[in-house]
Amino acid sequence: MVPRPVKRFRAQNVYHQWGAVSAALAAINVVKRNFFRDSLQLMRLSEEAKKLPGVDDAVVAMGTETNKRLLQDLRLLGPEGKAAGDGDLILAVRVKAGSNGEDAVERIQKMVISPPLAPEGLKAITFHSVGSALEHLPDANLAVVSVPGGQAFEPSMELLKRGINVHLFSDHVPREQEAKLKEFASSKGLLVLGPGAGTSIINGIGLGFANAVRRGGVGIVASAGTGIQEVSILLDRIGLGVSHALGVGGSDVSEDIGGLMMKDCLGLLESDKSTRAIVIIAKTPTDRVMEEVMGYVERRTRKPIVACFLGLDAPSVSDKRIRYSKTLHSAVANASTIFGAKSRREFEEKLSTSIEELSATARQLSSGLGPRQKYARGLYSGGTLAHETLLVFRELIGEAFSNTPLSGRYRLEDPGVSKNNSVVDLGDEFFTSGRVHPMIDPTLRRLRILQEAKDPSVAVIMLDIVLGYGSSPDPGGALVGAIEEARRGAGRRGGGLVVMAHVCGTEADPQSLNEQSKRLSEAGAVLFASNAQMAVASALVVGGARASTQLEKKWSELLGEE
Repeated sequence: MVPRPVKRFRAQNVYHQWGAVSAALAAINVVKRNFFRDSLQLMRLSEEAKKLPGVDDAVVAMGTETNKRLLQDLRLLGPEGKAAGDGDLILAVRVKAGSNGEDAVERIQKMVISPPLAPEGLKAITFHSVGSALEHLPDANLAVVSVPGGQAFEPSMELLKRGINVHLFSDHVPREQEAKLKEFASSKGLLVLGPGAGTSIINGIGLGFANAVRRGGVGIVASAGTGIQEVSILLDRIGLGVSHALGVGGSDVSEDIGGLMMKDCLGLLESDKSTRAIVIIAKTPTDRVMEEVMGYVERRTRKPIVACFLGLDAPSVSDKRIRYSKTLHSAVANASTIFGAKSRREFEEKLSTSIEELSATARQLSSGLGPRQKYARGLYSGGTLAHETLLVFRELIGEAFSNTPLSGRYRLEDPGVSKNNSVVDLGDEFFTSGRVHPMIDPTLRRLRILQEAKDPSVAVIMLDIVLGYGSSPDPGGALVGAIEEARRGAGRRGGGLVVMAHVCGTEADPQSLNEQSKRLSEAGAVLFASNAQMAVASALVVGGARASTQLEKKWSELLGEE
């Protein structure tokens, strides 16, 4: 039995059937040893726990050091939670004053050990083996695998041997196992999308984190999940749609894998009648892999190609149908040109801006800052968008510090603490190992906004607000309170604070682009049509004359403007 909350901060310690339990006033920790739940389940459990009567706050997370730091910041960490290991599940609950949390804790424990609930309107069916699932679904040809990375190889290989394509959502899959899976799949004419494949869109159906975008003639193959999301929503805004978007996982373009699935996906899109042009997205593959992929494009494809290797200079090719882009924004600009004058006009009306307009916006935003405010801090949920911002900064103001830097000398010693200009990928494994991804749970980013705002040298905070299936039901609204408090705090110090946001989504998404944009704007955030535009504006605010001079030279390649 979990002890009732006690008064005067006296701690009570007992042992529960799950492991150690502690209560201090109205906070309770329950630890279940060696018990794994994936990020989507943890999100659902945390959200459902917060809705229970008498519960003030609750988090269900794996016992990693990052998660324990978060629980400490939320005043939810007890002694037993502190002692939990990476493979242990922590159930942390704070009950409201005068409430008895015992019933809530018992209900949460039952939720944790119950099978996952199906989405509303669907019937949940639990299978205990790949074989039994395929007996029930004999026509299935695609399976999503989301298990701990160290356990993903066997079920994935069994599916492939049964002729089933695999979308491997799991992270931390050993590279040699990924290579074996992809080599076998390729030999059988099958796909392994992933590991770490956060987004795909197949025949209009989104897998993982995907947006509700219109169908159309642009096929996408990418080793970057939010790269797919950004390009697909920008295409949607200018009236161009997506035939298929295939996420192959970030390590596919490593030397070990050599772009194997990227090339196979290019072959599929080349043969797909609904695909008229193809966009390739990758976060700086090695030169050898880039050349190998583009060699495949030259030899084996005939459709127009836009290749966005996010910062890499284009290899020399003589094929005029291949266009290169340094940013996701410029990739969409190039795609609009491929589809003719009408699409290009739509791009210019819906997404384009001029260097004069963007510079004027930056000057206006800078006018409210104090003399000590000179740094930008990007707090990202999308790794590709964070990477794009790092590239823009490198071109305009020099490299920024990051937990995922462009070069090792700019790596943050502690990803939890920024310095100078910093761009932090909160979706990186450091932050997500054993806890919910920030696209799903905004808690970590809320706290980080307030942390960054306390630094008197900070001028700009940048946020990507990623909508779509699988994301938080209110990602922008969840940050409104933190944005308002951060700006008030800067005002009390006699300065200002520029909060910039880009909403990566469509009006058809469950969260509504217009509604999210409205809430953020009312909280004082300045909105931009694309992440690249936001990054350029931020660089102009903190970089001054140097950034302006560089932007004149780099304008076309960064934003694709003619």
